[in-house]
Amino acid sequence: MESFSERKSDDTEASIANDIDDKALIVDGASAGHKTKWTTVEFVATADLRAEEATDKPADGAYAWMVIFACFISLMLSIGINDAYGVYQQHYQLTEFPEATTAVISWIGTVQFLIMSIGGVLSGFLCEHFDTRVLNAVGAVIMGIAFIGGSFCTSVGQLMVTQGLLYGLGASFPFVAGTSIPSQWFTRRQGLATGIALSGSGVGGMWMTSATSALIDSLGRPWAMRVTGIVSMIAVLAVSPWMRVRLVPHRGERIIDWTLVKDLRFCLFMAAMVFAIAAYFGPFYQMPSYSVVVLHKSESWGSNMDTLMNGLSVVGRLAVGMLADITGPLNLLVANTALAAFGLLVFWVPFDTVGTLITVTLVFGFAIGGIVSVIPVVAAHVFGLARLPSIMGLLFISYFVGGLLGVPPMSALLDGVGHRTDYTSSIWYMAMLPVCSLLFLLAMRFTISRKLRVKV
Repeated sequence: MESFSERKSDDTEASIANDIDDKALIVDGASAGHKTKWTTVEFVATADLRAEEATDKPADGAYAWMVIFACFISLMLSIGINDAYGVYQQHYQLTEFPEATTAVISWIGTVQFLIMSIGGVLSGFLCEHFDTRVLNAVGAVIMGIAFIGGSFCTSVGQLMVTQGLLYGLGASFPFVAGTSIPSQWFTRRQGLATGIALSGSGVGGMWMTSATSALIDSLGRPWAMRVTGIVSMIAVLAVSPWMRVRLVPHRGERIIDWTLVKDLRFCLFMAAMVFAIAAYFGPFYQMPSYSVVVLHKSESWGSNMDTLMNGLSVVGRLAVGMLADITGPLNLLVANTALAAFGLLVFWVPFDTVGTLITVTLVFGFAIGGIVSVIPVVAAHVFGLARLPSIMGLLFISYFVGGLLGVPPMSALLDGVGHRTDYTSSIWYMAMLPVCSLLFLLAMRFTISRKLRVKV
């Protein structure tokens, strides 16, 4: 099969810049004539043609790997803490606030993610115009203050403000920087580098879940939050000097690239991300309490399911990162979304046994890890590197909507339909979310190319 690629030449650059402003362009042309198994489609974004270097450090070098390490640590603490909220949810629901409904308690973690997402829109634009190292450090301080302040809270409302709103605001800075910077620093092995950086969130979720459970059991919830706040603040501050972008948009670029929302591919991508993110947190939040209420396991056993799921998400992030450079990031995103839907529909919906729950944990953990790691790679590959922070910022609008469509309706179904003991309706709702995401991703994929063996 012939290999196709997009190539920018001197005589086409001017016409691209003049004809289409700030929009990814597909240009297919024959390559050097060698045979490959896959057709390759590359993209040229006009913002990348006009991008300016923000540093003299080269791509793919030793410094680039230091940036990856800094992103790994920043995401390990910022997103890892959010992924570990299921332990707090279990503690609040079963021990500290048993009179509060599941839906009300779940809003603490939901507000945390919603503010992180909507704050990510602003953070994405700030990262293009201000020093990301300073922004990352500011975020670290706010994260620490939020959890230390939360340790003194004694009501669900107070925790929504500190553990939810304030922490989400602080974490939005390392969240955006950590997900958008890695792709800028690599021209080769871009998927692998991004996968390694984003695996930090899975590693953080894995050990933070176990550590949070152990800290609550041994020291109590207030001191667990103080330790978490201090550790996260110090660690993220320590790596902030390496959290820097390599490319910045030309000074003439718009602050908000509104042409993206006119691009059908980007609209389909945003719609797919709404349902993907809505599906992401459901198992993490509900599996610990499901283990106790339905399977009659201990609270520590339930939190171990979150730990196991986070562990598999790390494997998924790394595996998909390596494969994305071979088969194409969008192809891998489609495959992993299908796998997530398969795991929930086939193993969790019809069964309520320990063995099938462990299977769901393994399959969904691997799939969701691959999904979140390849999202910025797809964005960079299709829509351009130079404006990736603001592109990710726009995508966080879909994250925000996904956060609203995810855990709150699941928890409301558990309270209203399942009476806090029957999880069937909640699991069905959870399982249909990746199905909806898959439909939009397939539409995006076949909008780009209807050929199956195409590297996209």
